[in-house]
Amino acid sequence: MVALLPIEPMKIVLDYVPLLPAQDKDRRKVFEDHEYSPRFDDDFEEVVEELIDLSVRLLTLLPDPSLSPDERLERLARVVPHSQLVTAHRRSVRHKLYQLRRRLDELVPDEKLDHRQKLEWLVHRLEELVPGEDLRPIQRLEKLGDYRSTDVGLAPWHWQ
Repeated sequence: MVALLPIEPMKIVLDYVPLLPAQDKDRRKVFEDHEYSPRFDDDFEEVVEELIDLSVRLLTLLPDPSLSPDERLERLARVVPHSQLVTAHRRSVRHKLYQLRRRLDELVPDEKLDHRQKLEWLVHRLEELVPGEDLRPIQRLEKLGDYRSTDVGLAPWHWQ
């Protein structure tokens, strides 16, 4: 039998300061812009049409408004005996609501506002940043762009 040595506690200190987008202007760009973009065989409009078609069909089959298309498909997957249950697509309504609330609290930390008011605050802010009476929210977001850094350290604005 092998004798186990006791593990002594140790202190580890890590200093990590990620670059913010404003500080990351001198990054070397090794490839051309087109090399960063994946090539797709499918036409974008066809992809959009098919996604809408499948999503609407799944919605008509399983009209529970709390389900995403992935969750609806996961429910239908029960008819395939050897399929594996993908639990990421089986979140409860309560779990989804808690995640939405938590994210709204992060984005709009005003404790005087309820979650519905926080959502409306975001919509109002979008309208302030991108004015225009005839613009839908998705069009405003497209005009605004997304220059945030991500939680994994990648900044999508580098390749936009």
